[in-house]
Amino acid sequence: MRLRQRDKRPVVFRARITVKEPDATTYEDWGDPITVYGNVQPAGGRMMAEMYGERLAYMQVMYVEGKPAISEGAGACLFTTDPDYRVVAIRPWSAHTVIDLEAIRP
Repeated sequence: MRLRQRDKRPVVFRARITVKEPDATTYEDWGDPITVYGNVQPAGGRMMAEMYGERLAYMQVMYVEGKPAISEGAGACLFTTDPDYRVVAIRPWSAHTVIDLEAIRP
């Protein structure tokens, strides 16, 4: 299965990294951006409702051709320039990859 070009949109992913200060304190920050083109849709369905429950209302699903170089826990910039979603799961299929994204709520 191939994804339509017109349905693809760019999504910027940023890996979560630990930064160490000179005084030995650490904090979490976002790494270098990686742009991936794919089809983003709201999450839904019986299987996902069983897996995520009430969290499903805050989730999106992204379909990508091939295998992107991202990992679980990375941040995704869907609607803003800072990460507003995080990668919950990466599920490979035969021709494409399905990425589950959950909203980062303050």
